[in-house]
Amino acid sequence: MSEPAPRRRVGGFVRARLLPLLLCVVTVLGAAWFAVAGVSSEERRDREWRAATPCPAAAPVDVRADCVTTLPAVIERTMAKLDRSHRDDWLYFSGGRPVDRLNVSYDTAAAFESGDHVTLTWWRGGLMKVAGERHTANEDVPRPGDIAGGVVFCVLAGGALAVFALVRRRRDGRPVAAGEPTPPSVSGFLTPLAVAALWAVPLAGVRPGRAVALPVAAAGLLVVLVLLARAWRDSGRTPPLGPRPLPEGEDVILPARFLRDRPVDPDLLGTHIALGAGPMAVLSHGGPGRFGAEEIPVGRFTVGGLRRPKRLTERGVPAHWYVAELLDAGAPVRLAAAPADLLLLVQELERAGLGVSR
Repeated sequence: MSEPAPRRRVGGFVRARLLPLLLCVVTVLGAAWFAVAGVSSEERRDREWRAATPCPAAAPVDVRADCVTTLPAVIERTMAKLDRSHRDDWLYFSGGRPVDRLNVSYDTAAAFESGDHVTLTWWRGGLMKVAGERHTANEDVPRPGDIAGGVVFCVLAGGALAVFALVRRRRDGRPVAAGEPTPPSVSGFLTPLAVAALWAVPLAGVRPGRAVALPVAAAGLLVVLVLLARAWRDSGRTPPLGPRPLPEGEDVILPARFLRDRPVDPDLLGTHIALGAGPMAVLSHGGPGRFGAEEIPVGRFTVGGLRRPKRLTERGVPAHWYVAELLDAGAPVRLAAAPADLLLLVQELERAGLGVSR
């Protein structure tokens, strides 16, 4: 049992226009939120680190304290092996003070040399900095901008992939009618996400503070909303195609062809169809004249409906063309042409006395 027509129309409307729009809006708002507010855990740790004060001089040394502990050391030797685990990068200290060795990043191990006098900074049990005369290396210093920028990029990339998949699925050959919404443009809905990435990712990475971030995000959102409104408008309803009169006594040659995924009548193979002054005929050229024309046996055909080309199985058909499902004496055949041209061909079939079901 087929689905009721009103429900089909509502479902097509949601899939074709409303859902891509909602995905874009939610994605951009999520990206703007992370760009302005950052990642809460890293933001909180960054604020606490910046607010941390040095431990009192009279207090016993405790590298796990909330205050900042700073200890001098002399590097005895270093070990730097470039690998992803950072397990083989070490700093060794003379006299085993304040510790025998510390596991650090490759960049830190490679930056220092034997004999360097450095200052080690601890906070809450973690080595935060190694500072010398020539170089200062940050080890566990919070970087909320890096994380927030990565999250914003992932959010926008995920939204773009979802919109792309949804729009392409909608364009994969679902039945259409003359007044149905057009397939939404992939570029139309991906452009706002790309524009959002241009300001949201740098904003999340730089972390300029809310006094700057809020106006930038507001201006960026305004631009994105304008682009979304344009994409929504462009994916609106197809302009109505009225009857197209043919000139009296003259031929009209239209780019159109029968698709060949099954053995068809060889006489139907060509790149154009002529109609008007004579019977409908297939041509292998765009005119002028009907040289080499093969007449189409219109009495054998009935039209079952129109649809958009299927992206995977009908790659040779231009994306803006439509496809008519025909029955050639009961066998399925497909005819492809631009929408207005295909409607004209169907109109001529109707004039030939064929029944057309919609």
